[in-house]
Amino acid sequence: MKRPNPFLYIPLAGLLKVFAIIKGQRFKNHCKIQGPAIVLSNHTSFYDFIYTTAALYPRRVTYLAASKMFYESQTKFFLKLARAVPKSLMQADPVASLKAFRILKKNGIVSVFPEGQISPSGKTLKPAFSIAKFLKKAAVNVYVVKHEGAGLVNPPWNKKTYAGLIETSYHHLCTPEELQNLSLDAIYDKVYDALYFEPSAYLNNPHHIYKDQSLEGLEHVIYECPTCLKEGLVSKDHQLVCPSCGLTLTYHSGLLEQKGVDLWFKEQETRLRKIIDQTENYTISSPVELQSFRKGKLITVGHGELTLDHEKYIYQGTVDGLNQELRFHVKDIPTLPSDIGRNIQIYQNDQIYQFEMKNPFLPTKFVHVAEYLHEKSLFDVR
Repeated sequence: MKRPNPFLYIPLAGLLKVFAIIKGQRFKNHCKIQGPAIVLSNHTSFYDFIYTTAALYPRRVTYLAASKMFYESQTKFFLKLARAVPKSLMQADPVASLKAFRILKKNGIVSVFPEGQISPSGKTLKPAFSIAKFLKKAAVNVYVVKHEGAGLVNPPWNKKTYAGLIETSYHHLCTPEELQNLSLDAIYDKVYDALYFEPSAYLNNPHHIYKDQSLEGLEHVIYECPTCLKEGLVSKDHQLVCPSCGLTLTYHSGLLEQKGVDLWFKEQETRLRKIIDQTENYTISSPVELQSFRKGKLITVGHGELTLDHEKYIYQGTVDGLNQELRFHVKDIPTLPSDIGRNIQIYQNDQIYQFEMKNPFLPTKFVHVAEYLHEKSLFDVR
């Protein structure tokens, strides 16, 4: 396992830093980071790899990146060029960990996004507990490079860029000695607290101004009318509109009706949780197109129906031309990665089961349901 080639990395990463600064990235609370070290960052935009590279420049950094990204045409070339390490999401990956430790033994810097996916609302997601085990075993200095405003400049629900500020701060989190003495629970809490970010709180600062643009795609995240509870809001320029009751929500400088998207997202989730509690044997289902890895590619392998209930996910349909039924236990899936407006993903035994849905807000609704049913499964005796 080799660190990034300095003759390619230094000039290309330098260009990325110039690009990031032009986009609005600024740096504060600098601290000296030298290898061996692990750098943790929050994940709110598709550009976070660029912003982290810019923040660490000219130091070379090796990324742990979702293995799925190595199969996507937009990202695989750059990840291989950067000698990134593929990591299976939402499950232990000893091969990826071993490669990361080899980089650290060469005094390298390893970058990790512990959330494992981009937050749809901008609010920090709960990382997998495995990050605490990884840090304790690595036993090197741990730093946090935190980006505030990245998800407002480059929101995850569309590919547009909104003019505004991206503030990147640096923080030394743990020494090797501290990692040795802390419990896994204490390490996990330190990581989550250090990465925690709430757009609604951040935007209370009147100096954080973001240019308004089209909201196309936000209706796949905030899909339910808070007044009449109609599902299927419609985006029109700077507004979300309910086609049933006509309610109009206007977006301005990162806020929807003067309230952060993360708060709207949480309220929507809370309403759905109440429905689940009040509905015996609650289920949610959708026609899906199943995609998985085959011969180095992520391709369509079947079509069918995906249903989620209190205990399990059931896929009934075709796989490689044969009728099959796939089952996944709710207890085993604490979070449900999703490409907003497109799919949900289940990772198991180094394989991805990616369920594409035609209804663009259903992936978000599945995520709401799945995470709550997992929480309930830890306490319910059924």
